[in-house]
Amino acid sequence: MVTLKQLMTKVFLVLFSMLILCVPVQAAHRVLLFNNFAMDKILEMWPDYEESVNNQARGMENAGQRGAINQAPLRSHLNQLLREQPTPEQYGDGFKKLIADNFHPAGRTTFGSRVNTAAQVSAYHYLLRRDNKLPIRHAMALDLARQAIPEAAAAGFYEHRGALWETIEYNPWLWTSGMTSEGDWDAPNRGCMQGDLAVKAGVEVRQVKEVLEICPDFNAPSVQALMRGVRSGWRWVGVHGVGTHAIRIFVQKLEEHMKARPKFLTMDYVRNARYGFAHGTMIGPVPDVVESMKKYNLYIPIDAARSLAIETDNCRQNYVEDCFNFLAPVKTMLDLGVKIVGEAEVVSTNPETYFNRLDVYVNREIANAEGHDYGPPEHGEEGTVIVADEGIDRVVALKLFTHRSSEFLYAEEKIGSLEVGKFADFIVSDRPYLSGPDLEIRDNKVVMTVQAGETVYQDPEYTPTVK
Repeated sequence: MVTLKQLMTKVFLVLFSMLILCVPVQAAHRVLLFNNFAMDKILEMWPDYEESVNNQARGMENAGQRGAINQAPLRSHLNQLLREQPTPEQYGDGFKKLIADNFHPAGRTTFGSRVNTAAQVSAYHYLLRRDNKLPIRHAMALDLARQAIPEAAAAGFYEHRGALWETIEYNPWLWTSGMTSEGDWDAPNRGCMQGDLAVKAGVEVRQVKEVLEICPDFNAPSVQALMRGVRSGWRWVGVHGVGTHAIRIFVQKLEEHMKARPKFLTMDYVRNARYGFAHGTMIGPVPDVVESMKKYNLYIPIDAARSLAIETDNCRQNYVEDCFNFLAPVKTMLDLGVKIVGEAEVVSTNPETYFNRLDVYVNREIANAEGHDYGPPEHGEEGTVIVADEGIDRVVALKLFTHRSSEFLYAEEKIGSLEVGKFADFIVSDRPYLSGPDLEIRDNKVVMTVQAGETVYQDPEYTPTVK
């Protein structure tokens, strides 16, 4: 039996014998390359290393046999070797602190995201047993791409569990919203456009279409597992369908499964499943894609700030002018009847976070300087307005981040609006959001967050008054 101290000693030996390189493995992800001595030590501690890494690595054949792992499995696997894992109690209490310090001050009472590890699920259920609630409502999508699961097990992961997509009525704090496989084949800022968007004159077509753009790889084990899950009745949610052609490919796969199981995957079943994607950074009004979105009731979250901040230079450098019609065309897509969802993928939040995102939806203005977390310019600073005609009304923007988001998370019966029978989840801002100049939306600030009738955040300088 190997003690933790002995294990750490072995790991330190391995670390001292590693060679760390930056190599051009698909999108230049950081890679660790093990020499023979390190590889032997890794295999002692991690017998299924080759299978696990080959199940995740992108852009390199037999990465595990070569002793190379890229950034995604580096986080999920080496952390398990290099530190003692927290108990469910420790993990759960850390989660509570994260929510108190970051999510509640931003006005967030519910969120939907992937679950990366089994430890997260264990910690959540520990808190549910101990506290009878979580610190925040979480619609979780089970993610396969970041799990340390051998290929054979990964292939049937969803299929053999049975379709688990639940609603907020199942558990008001934690419910399974579907399955996802983020990061196994794609990159959220390298849209799959193919014939939907031409390359500008003077730019090498192959460099853009075969190197820059990343389209879904349905040979990847975790994506195959995703499709087997669809066949079994799962909904996909949060998949990086970045680019119109990526959406088209997923729809084609969905249709294949519907034809194979017509009595089960009926049109009503599929439409009610509310399949959805993530980021939407290069989703534009291509007629056949729009019709597919409407036909199958697909939900398209769009992080407008991310799209405008990242993809604008991509359009200028690589594509024809029409590219700008693919930069978060929220107004056009809503007018066409597409189910757009407000998305704010934020690593570190603050009391202005969502007002910043709402501001971009309305004003389409992005900060020119770095360090703004894909947001609008600071007050008094100059930004860049991109495709101003795609700006929407502030009330519509607010609804995309509240009621439409609750629909996407299968929670509209309990959250998303203030009505009798729903949870009293709301915020108080320091100024009236529904009035005032559009360019001052960004200056709003959350001063109080109420979740299920309980005040979970209050600005120390704010004192509510009752009239």
